[in-house]
Amino acid sequence: MRKLSDKGIIIGVDVGGTKIQAGAIDPVGKVLFDPVTIETGGNDESEKIFARITDSIDKIIMNPVLKPADIIGIGMGVTGPLDTASGTILECPQLPTMHFYPLKAKIYEKFRIPVFMDNDANALLLGESIWGAGKDHRTTLGFTLGTGLGCAIVINKKLFTGVNGMAGEIWPSPYKDGTIEDIVSGNGISSTYFRLSNKLKTAREISQLAIRGDSDAIETWNIFGGALAFSMAWGINMVDPGIVILGGSIANSIDLFYDSMNNALRKFICPVPADKTKVVKAALGDGAGFIGAAALVIQ
Repeated sequence: MRKLSDKGIIIGVDVGGTKIQAGAIDPVGKVLFDPVTIETGGNDESEKIFARITDSIDKIIMNPVLKPADIIGIGMGVTGPLDTASGTILECPQLPTMHFYPLKAKIYEKFRIPVFMDNDANALLLGESIWGAGKDHRTTLGFTLGTGLGCAIVINKKLFTGVNGMAGEIWPSPYKDGTIEDIVSGNGISSTYFRLSNKLKTAREISQLAIRGDSDAIETWNIFGGALAFSMAWGINMVDPGIVILGGSIANSIDLFYDSMNNALRKFICPVPADKTKVVKAALGDGAGFIGAAALVIQ
């Protein structure tokens, strides 16, 4: 890992289909002050989304706690798929107006600070592996549950990204009559609930409905948990991780899908991992995305 001076400060930026969050991190993963959070507006024009990203970074840089000269890098976790070598967003379903957008180059052009970029799932898991729930494990497997579905692998505290940088891009993988992301995502939760109830609600609203005892909402979360277990079982059986970490906004509803997920999962993973492998929520909280993005700078 890159060694930083005691004054080296990193800006981490988490860019998802729903929200953008930016914050300042010190070399040991401490968040220096409250992050900036704004809506992405994922269907808006690309330059409007870019302006929101740069505005969030500007607000962090201008915080009186920081000296701009102390900032040694900007880490960006961005919903994928990406060409990580060039820092270009590819055909990303969550950001349809930013296909083939050279985000990394444009951020560097704007701020003239070194930029490190990877997909949001990779960034989140790296941060959790260094500073969070996976810090005591050499090998970790992570799933980012948000507007879409992300997956990442860390081996010996380093991201495993594959030959083309696409390791963990499981979202288009087949599941029943569609893809796994059709069910395991914020959009998937809304679609499942609509199919059961003929009512259009957000994942957050469906979470509240389930807490209040709505039978269709409860069934929606059971379906979600079972489908998530399906993808997790493949990952655990292939990677044999020390721990599995769930992050993203949907992970905040873990109590609603944990039992259905866990019951299905234990049926489909090898006996030893079934006894030993724990599935936990990301320990870095709502800031896990931008903290993980900052970790890209020291990776």
